[in-house]
Amino acid sequence: MRKIKFIVSSCVVLMVIGLFSVVRSQTTTSNIEGTVTDPNGAVVAGATVKATGANSAAERTAVTDSAGFYRLVALPAGTYKVTVSQPGFGTATFNVELTVNRTGVLNAKLDVGATGVEVTVTSELPLLEPTASSTGSTVTPRQIQDLPVNGREYLDLLQLVPGVAINRQSSGDNASPVLGERSGNNNFLIDGQPNKDTVNGGAAAQFNQETIAEFQVLTSAYKAEFGQASGAIVNVITKSGGNQFHGVGSFFHRNDSFDSSNSLSSTSIKPALRRYDYSLALGGPIWKDKMFFFGSSERIQEDRGIDFNYPALPPNLLSLLQTQEDPLDGPAIGRETRNFFKLNENFGRHQLNQQVNYTNGYDRAAGAGLPSTRRSTSARHLLLGFGDTMILGDQGNPWVVTLRGSYRGEPSDDQPAFPQFTGTTSLQPFPAQQTCPPTCGFFSTLPSVVFGSLSTRSFLDQKYTSVGANVGKRFGDHEIKFGWQYLRTKVDGLDPNNIATQLYATIDDFVNFGPINSGIILLANTGAVTPEKAKIRLNNNYNGVFVQDDWKILKNLTVNLGLRYEKDSEFAADKNFAPRLGVAWAITPKTVIRANYGVFFDQFRLGLVANIPSFGGSDRRGGQSLYFPRGFYGSPSLVSSIARFSGLPGPCISNQLTDAQIITLGTTCPLIGGPIVGVDRLNNVVAVGHAPIPANAVLNISNVQTLTGLTPAQYLTQAAAAIGQPDGYFQWGEFGVLNNPVIPAQSTPTTVDSTFNTPQTRGFSIGFQRQITNDIVFQADYFHRDIRNLLGTRTSNLAFRSRVAGIGRSFDAPNTLGEIATFGPFFKGKYDALVLSLDKRLSHRFSLGGSYTYAKATDNSLGIGTRSTDQFIGIAPVVVEPCASGNPGCVQQTNANGSFVSRNGNFVAQAGTFVNGPDLDKGPSSLALDHIFQFNGLLELPWQIQIGGIFRAQSGFHFSKFDNLNRDPDGNGNFNSIDFTAGRNAFSAAPYVNFDMRFSKRFDVGERVKVQVLFEFFNILNRQNPAAIQNRDTIPTQAFGSTTQVLSGREGQIGFRISF
Repeated sequence: MRKIKFIVSSCVVLMVIGLFSVVRSQTTTSNIEGTVTDPNGAVVAGATVKATGANSAAERTAVTDSAGFYRLVALPAGTYKVTVSQPGFGTATFNVELTVNRTGVLNAKLDVGATGVEVTVTSELPLLEPTASSTGSTVTPRQIQDLPVNGREYLDLLQLVPGVAINRQSSGDNASPVLGERSGNNNFLIDGQPNKDTVNGGAAAQFNQETIAEFQVLTSAYKAEFGQASGAIVNVITKSGGNQFHGVGSFFHRNDSFDSSNSLSSTSIKPALRRYDYSLALGGPIWKDKMFFFGSSERIQEDRGIDFNYPALPPNLLSLLQTQEDPLDGPAIGRETRNFFKLNENFGRHQLNQQVNYTNGYDRAAGAGLPSTRRSTSARHLLLGFGDTMILGDQGNPWVVTLRGSYRGEPSDDQPAFPQFTGTTSLQPFPAQQTCPPTCGFFSTLPSVVFGSLSTRSFLDQKYTSVGANVGKRFGDHEIKFGWQYLRTKVDGLDPNNIATQLYATIDDFVNFGPINSGIILLANTGAVTPEKAKIRLNNNYNGVFVQDDWKILKNLTVNLGLRYEKDSEFAADKNFAPRLGVAWAITPKTVIRANYGVFFDQFRLGLVANIPSFGGSDRRGGQSLYFPRGFYGSPSLVSSIARFSGLPGPCISNQLTDAQIITLGTTCPLIGGPIVGVDRLNNVVAVGHAPIPANAVLNISNVQTLTGLTPAQYLTQAAAAIGQPDGYFQWGEFGVLNNPVIPAQSTPTTVDSTFNTPQTRGFSIGFQRQITNDIVFQADYFHRDIRNLLGTRTSNLAFRSRVAGIGRSFDAPNTLGEIATFGPFFKGKYDALVLSLDKRLSHRFSLGGSYTYAKATDNSLGIGTRSTDQFIGIAPVVVEPCASGNPGCVQQTNANGSFVSRNGNFVAQAGTFVNGPDLDKGPSSLALDHIFQFNGLLELPWQIQIGGIFRAQSGFHFSKFDNLNRDPDGNGNFNSIDFTAGRNAFSAAPYVNFDMRFSKRFDVGERVKVQVLFEFFNILNRQNPAAIQNRDTIPTQAFGSTTQVLSGREGQIGFRISF
């Protein structure tokens, strides 16, 4: 009893110490267990089982119990020699390979009376995991080394994992979503240390491929010890030194001589490319059996030409764009250095490790569009980590105590490659001016073209400190584990200004007047109200505690129980209890049925609140202004009347007829009726006796007094009065141009909704594993995920009546004069999928893996930074559609007794019914694809020749049709361009098909040195996989749904690798 009390007390003390010096501790080790029997199948009690690392000094010993059962715990992933011995029996020796975070079953049969005789076999652990209810895959050392890895980014192999959707043209939440979850909801661990960028999502520091030993991806139903994620857990293990020196040197090179062009333009040549990748790694002993080191260094240099296409435009406009853009065109220049160093020590019952990872790199003028749109970025990452795993008490059934700690510092910046282009301009070119009236629309029949970079310079300085501890031990049929985790996050930075310009102009006007004065401009300017308010100061303290029990109810039935509590200091929620329940039932030795249910809370994503002042984010506000550089002249369409058609204050304006002609002809506003003002109305705003402003003359603050005889302030007042608007309607804006702030910036900072809650997923899955042969296993799983509390921003006081024709944009209390932007959990999603997979490990000279995923996923979120098409949430009040005094035939409509469709085409729900506006955007999720098929394999030929390949075919990404009617369902004055009649994301781009291959030849130099020469092809089929599509159906030169930009074509890479 005293001994038990001593052990328990010691563990408590160690955990308390760990609270101040160590980190969160997810499973980075594995176990081996099994039963020892004699030739007749009777259990052998008291047998000694010992595992010794083949390349390290890791060693565990256990003695079988009365049931012949043994368990070797906390073994680092690797190859082991396992010996089983008992007096009166022969000794059995097994060579086994153990992967990360799994329990391998190794049963041994001892021969009777063969004392002194040792039988050695190379044993493969069963592919089935009869006690695990979680789903996922492990990417093995051989796959990392021998499969083609694009850019030598080891996480490119995430595509091998069933249920992962790959989006090559995105680096954000759409890059690699798992089972319908945002990429930012995945959690990344390096040797148990956190490695997630909580601002931008995804992995933070990159690692040299030669540093990575293997990694496991848990896609669903992971145990309670894993938290801060509602997506996948990516559990990465780095290499370690051993008792023998081992190392590798490699060189990889790409250039365009190995490439092929897949450009959409038949006249384009393949982009120039030069890439050099040098890498060194070395590991070995410092003190035999006690202390080891491993280090690596990599340098990457890449100059990559960018294949971009000009839209199909008339020659004079195309020539002007080429004159502007071609001098800026050049290769994207990337440089990166990756360094890693690690120490491991075995001192008694302690396994200690310390590591440092440092990366530093930049990309200059990178992007996929016209040269002026490109960005330059740089980032530096430092990771310092250490840990201690202690094996305490009875070695046959010890207490396993794990302590870890880490610090990360990650400064980065992002800026336009060509800052002379202020903001981004989306040019909507018109072949000729439309006649308004009698009839015309808003948009052209020519494709738009975008130039300039959206955002000004920004930077971030992220700092993470993490500490924690956990304890595990087996009690009879229960494997108990509990622990605590803490993560301190601090982010300082500068938020950028975003300037987005939509320019509507005829081609001739653009050529003659340039981008500022050629037409009507709709300018959206979003940024902090003052330089001080642009600063970001985000902080969060995370605490998580868990307890879990793997309960072996029967020999073939295991229940995985767990409960996790998580608390982010910035989340108001105090009830984030996450239960986990899983069942694994081995109905036969070769068939396992598994089912699970769990609640998974997302971590506090600082990137989501970077613009929410109450969390320490910037005070970003945005407004839109309509610019008239030549008065009302220069409008190619109805765009000069967009305020009137949006229900905002403003007149209906003719783009051709003068006031005199309108009176003579009796012309009214097209489409909606009512009065219309002439194109020359503002030209006649002049001082008494002064000549009118000439037609088509450029008008700005610098020349207005000369043109009108009025001061700039006088002109603004009289121009507003001339169209029946109050003083202040017009302003002098960017470049001194006359403009109307059609949607003023919000007057107050973004607030937090009272229902603010932690995003979470409630997931269920059921499936089975079937071992077909000793080397082949088949799996089938059904997944259901209920995704709740997705965060975003909406205008919370936008009045329901705004959607009714004749009322226009209006607001409810407490601010009836302007919008209140509110951040909260307004969105949700659902994911259902069937996943089939087949894996064969290497035997008979080949290995293969493959999976097929059929998924249906829906959500009502347009993305973190985009507001809904309909932002109203609440009970619909009674509204009456007014009739204009000049329209005696109008019949008033009301929703008091039923819904109706307003004259502007908006649906108005019946009073008293609940309206969840975001559901107007409910449609196929952008985070999932309908069909995904992937196949990978390795083939070893004679003469030490090897072929590896990864084939992937998946449905095209979802997209929405452009709304040519420019409808505004909630009346907020904004058009988000989605044709909600067709449905959000109702269409799909062309399928994505990619095949990467690797060919290698190995030469043995002596017993230890191996030289490998290899050649890799990426996109060997040179397929034109879509990166962008045309979503408008009014462009004769580009069919709806056609591909307008493609991903990279075929690229080749040669490599040389020497190892010992």
